[in-house]
Amino acid sequence: MDPPRICVDCREDLDERQLPYGDCPVCGYLVCENCEAGYDPTTGQFVCPDHASDPRAAHCTE
Repeated sequence: MDPPRICVDCREDLDERQLPYGDCPVCGYLVCENCEAGYDPTTGQFVCPDHASDPRAAHCTE
């Protein structure tokens, strides 16, 4: 059995709540669309709030 997918910011179980999510391009942790600080439509990545100003997340727009 796979471990639960948990949002790094709100700690919600993403599978249980069926929330859209993506991995942060900086830390790699999962972040849900309710907590994301930007989204990259080409990769599907959501940047977490802690890394919104990181240059590696510059391609993630709000």
